[in-house]
Amino acid sequence: MIIVKNAVKIFDNEIHATDNVSFHISSCEKVGLIGVNGAGKTTLIRLICGLLRPDSGYIRVFRREPLSWDKTIGMKMGMVYGLGAILAGKGKVSFGFDALSCFAGSGNLDSELTIKNNFELIQTIYRIPQDLFWSRFDELDEALGVKEYMNYHINQLSLGQKMRAEIASVLIYEPELLILDEPFVGIDVSAKEAIRMLLKKLSMNKNTTIILATHNVEEIEKICNRVMFLDRGKMIYDGSFDKIKYLHGCMNTISVEFDEKIPDLQDLPIVKYEIENHRMKAWYNSDIVSAKEITAFIVSRYRIKDLLIHKPTIEEMIKSIYGGIST
Repeated sequence: MIIVKNAVKIFDNEIHATDNVSFHISSCEKVGLIGVNGAGKTTLIRLICGLLRPDSGYIRVFRREPLSWDKTIGMKMGMVYGLGAILAGKGKVSFGFDALSCFAGSGNLDSELTIKNNFELIQTIYRIPQDLFWSRFDELDEALGVKEYMNYHINQLSLGQKMRAEIASVLIYEPELLILDEPFVGIDVSAKEAIRMLLKKLSMNKNTTIILATHNVEEIEKICNRVMFLDRGKMIYDGSFDKIKYLHGCMNTISVEFDEKIPDLQDLPIVKYEIENHRMKAWYNSDIVSAKEITAFIVSRYRIKDLLIHKPTIEEMIKSIYGGIST
């Protein structure tokens, strides 16, 4: 489906937005893309979509270089470009083929048309039979609630309503490759869950390949079975969440408030600890010593007021990949 080999993109400021990035995404995979601002996520997405040309290396999507796509290939793709494109008020995005591709988040809906007219245009472009189109629309409306503002123009909608309409306008033609860049902006909790179910159903029943780029690690974990981390243009991790938990989930903490003096824990394999008044926080490797052993050691020797054991969240594990023990 997607092959990226030694892709390098350098901008005028000589910053490597992507630095020798390589990976392969197979059909039907659900892949999360994580990185801080400036890590290279958006640049990588633009390279995959053909909005940018790599300075070196190569990219193949549907077995062809993105910049050589024709309309037929472009119509196999769908993208919700997220908050940046919407706030920037960009029009249709050019992908090297004509606008009939109806591709790219905020460019997917024409601000001069009502939402209803936009959906009717999409139906015509993708030649979706009337019964099938409205069947899909009803399913999307149940999840996203777009029917209530079908007679509005997109500029009359709130940010959350815009995102719902954008997502529905892409999912309704069921693309083979779906790229989502921060799609949950302004979306409430119940709608997020509905979108997750729609994406899983699309991937399972329609063999859709999904790339999800977002700062919300929890959303990626719920949707994707694979995650890629970018840092200053470099790929620093590519694998499963289970592997992250195995490699980085062992550093736990124990916080204790004592009734008296702070104990000496030198007999325990503690990584480090901090002391403030009658409180102590200690970091330990659960592969080496268990919480039960540490707790038993402390309780049998000292009087305590409170004790709390904390296992790292997936976000804290990801921070540890970028360096340091998360506090």
